[in-house]
Amino acid sequence: MSVITFTGFYFNHFLLFEPLFFLPILVLSWYGSRSAGILLSVFIVSLTLFINFMVLGSVTFSLEYSIYTFLRLITYILSSVLIINFRNVHNAEFVMASTDSLTGLLNHRSFYLDLANEIIRSIRYKHVFSLAYLDIDNFKNINDSIGHYKGDELLISVAKCLLSSLRKTDIIARLGGDEFAIIFPETSQGEVKSAFAKASEELKNKMLKKGWDVSFSVGIVTFETLPADIKEAIKVADDLMYTVKNNKKNDVAFKVWQGRI
Repeated sequence: MSVITFTGFYFNHFLLFEPLFFLPILVLSWYGSRSAGILLSVFIVSLTLFINFMVLGSVTFSLEYSIYTFLRLITYILSSVLIINFRNVHNAEFVMASTDSLTGLLNHRSFYLDLANEIIRSIRYKHVFSLAYLDIDNFKNINDSIGHYKGDELLISVAKCLLSSLRKTDIIARLGGDEFAIIFPETSQGEVKSAFAKASEELKNKMLKKGWDVSFSVGIVTFETLPADIKEAIKVADDLMYTVKNNKKNDVAFKVWQGRI
């Protein structure tokens, strides 16, 4: 904005460069708070009035100029409001496309993108990371015995437990049905055992409190040798989870991945 102001001073004609003030208004409306663009619109019109009358003396007060100033203010404000509304709609659509509508966690599409980014980051900085795959045992019985509404309530409770008990840096997603996945960035096997212990206990207590006869089969893989891609990473964690599920269920299996032999 200072560049536009300086240019107006240089050419001694602010009216010529006033349309350029749309640019900072549009940028601030998109990235700022809801009222920021409107306040900037008022400030810009007030500033140009002050400079034209008090500094340059290039404009004399008249009804015509008053109407012009008023219309310019309205145009700036309407433009700001339109940009703000468009931004809000865009953000809402982005959230809907990237999150699970029931639990509010990331959906599978966003999770795969975050997993790909974590693999790339781990390769670049030579970090390990851990990946958990969680499946709810006997979930179908809940839906069949007490209804899908209670099944949805159970899924929401699981999501809340994971969010409240895991670290802020951990990335949690519902992949679909009764399956959840968690990325533990820069986390070794010892660290992931500690990180997941609280979540495991909280899940168990919540299910007992609600009287839901379910448990959890969990496979947690620490990638000391990084996977080739997200498909390999998910398959390794998924396979480990199914070793638990096909055995006795209600358990957490840990594994350090050092590549395929």
